[in-house]
Amino acid sequence: MKIRPSKAEKEIAFIEKCIVRTMRKFRESPRLFWSEDDVRCYLKQLLLKGKGSAFRTGRLGNVVLGLPTKNTYAQREDGGLFASADGESERFALAGWSSAVPTTWNHVTQQLSFAIELKHFAATPENWAAQIRNCLLKLSDEKNGVPPAGRFFLLLTAQRTSQLIRQLNAVFAEFPTVRCYQQVAD
Repeated sequence: MKIRPSKAEKEIAFIEKCIVRTMRKFRESPRLFWSEDDVRCYLKQLLLKGKGSAFRTGRLGNVVLGLPTKNTYAQREDGGLFASADGESERFALAGWSSAVPTTWNHVTQQLSFAIELKHFAATPENWAAQIRNCLLKLSDEKNGVPPAGRFFLLLTAQRTSQLIRQLNAVFAEFPTVRCYQQVAD
């Protein structure tokens, strides 16, 4: 007997496919992506227009750029974030919910199906580890309500990161519930 994947599993597979297409496009033509905003817009366009997409655009859209987090954060001196009631809300690069989830028009009450954080480094900054850790923290924070299957992180770099790969893998290992993708431009 063949078991059909659920609608949620199909949506997660579609999101992964769009992330892989974005990585491939970046590898082939890194100059198309001057900033993280360019990557976010390209990825959103793939999610909305892709074959088999369950996501909508317009007034009833369910894919949002810069959706605020439910939890609030403060920043340490080293640039790292920590949850704090006195802090400010951060933003996900891209977030959304499936068509089966009703739209509430309030980020605090909106049930999410997925969230994507991304970093685009033309040159590796000194505080790269803190920036990546902050993205992973927002995704894995249970108070933000992102289901474990819908947590994605995408790192696009123009420089080879082979000298940093151990440190990068250690940061990724701290957040095992987040699916992490990395692409270096050719």
